[in-house]
Amino acid sequence: MNRRTLEQGYLGILGLFILVAVFGFIWPNYSRAARVSSKIASLEGKIGRLEDARHSLEEQTRAVRELQSIRDSKCRHVPENAQVAELVRAISLDVDGTRVADQTFTVSGRRDNVDGEGRYEGLSMIVDLDAGFEQICSVIDRCASHSDLIRITGLDISSGGKKGGLDRLKASISIDAIYQANEGSKK
Repeated sequence: MNRRTLEQGYLGILGLFILVAVFGFIWPNYSRAARVSSKIASLEGKIGRLEDARHSLEEQTRAVRELQSIRDSKCRHVPENAQVAELVRAISLDVDGTRVADQTFTVSGRRDNVDGEGRYEGLSMIVDLDAGFEQICSVIDRCASHSDLIRITGLDISSGGKKGGLDRLKASISIDAIYQANEGSKK
């Protein structure tokens, strides 16, 4: 064997070793790295979409809270039942014998389907007052500012004459206390 053949043999073995190293170790690791890199890019895209979704959800949550705040400030609460005792307490005036001589509350009936869709009902009441004009207006204002939905359906006022040096009026205020319809009565 001469030196040239020996060098060619070493060179062949070295080439074979390089080929084994490339195809046995480097190429599989390179392929695996390429797949991992692809997965990383895919996951980064998903993370970006999740961040966008989270940001969108935060904006929508904020918008819902704003709308609920607007609804709460502009809309009245509709209770599950008429809550007559609470309503009478809220709109009652103190009967003092001078400014308010008499005040009575009479339940006059029930109204079904007050909204035309069967969601709400109303309890009709009549508030009879023997009082001054300002006190009658006060009852109407109390109905209008009550937290639950109350609808004034009628107002009759007549002169009650002078009593105790004050002009008296007799008023009959018809109201409906609106409440949610029972499940059984919904159509």
